[in-house]
Amino acid sequence: MNTPANTSKPVPQPEVELRAPENENTLATLAMPLGETVLTLTASGIPIYGILHRSRAMTGQSDFFRLQFRGFARTEGNQWLHYANDEARFHTGYNCAWVRVDHPSRSVTFGPKNGINCVEAFAGLGLDTFLFAQTIIWVKGAYPDYAISPGLITLTGNVSEEEKLRRNAFYASQGFQFDWQDAAQRSGLYFKDKVSRLLGVWDKEHIQEVGGEAMLQALAQQDETRAALEDKVNRLESSCSSMKSALQRERNTSQILMGVLIIGVMLALWALI
Repeated sequence: MNTPANTSKPVPQPEVELRAPENENTLATLAMPLGETVLTLTASGIPIYGILHRSRAMTGQSDFFRLQFRGFARTEGNQWLHYANDEARFHTGYNCAWVRVDHPSRSVTFGPKNGINCVEAFAGLGLDTFLFAQTIIWVKGAYPDYAISPGLITLTGNVSEEEKLRRNAFYASQGFQFDWQDAAQRSGLYFKDKVSRLLGVWDKEHIQEVGGEAMLQALAQQDETRAALEDKVNRLESSCSSMKSALQRERNTSQILMGVLIIGVMLALWALI
């Protein structure tokens, strides 16, 4: 007996409407600390020390990762000049970078949306590049196959060609491409098709992150160096004290000999008289 062929058409499935990405400000309030490390910057040969704070929020829809930096002090000679006011605080719009992962759309968005900006004390030192690179490295390790939501870049007011090139280089150095909205390249989108194709690079010569173990090693080395210097000073002081004693003995001997010589001369003169 032949079974009749099934000629019924498949029932079309309704399209699932994607939820809008969760707000990054809401996710930031949910973020839990992941730890802090010391970050060293170099400005014209002068070391700058600050605290790098990492935090993360995870929901059913999103994964949010953020870095924030605050200044601690800079050193000039043997002086530590501590930062205060805005330079010494964590901010949500300055000295920070974040990346939001949206699971329903399998996409990531970098922020802040107006770009990574630093307060004046840390501008031009490569801190913005370092923060951007760290978010890229994190999301590459966690979601390499996700797509990247294009980001908006704009320039307002009178800007030089050099400022424009610097802005473009900031994104291009991490592997992004551009879709310009005007011939002067004042406004456009930076984009890349996949997270794994981004780079995550920064100036490792002038910006270094120091973890807890490295700090302990540095402190131990400083203590060893200090102990060696104190021992050397003690030995020099002991040697100096010995030399002073020897000089004093020689001085006393010279005084005695001089007295004997004077007495001898006087005796000889009396004998002649």
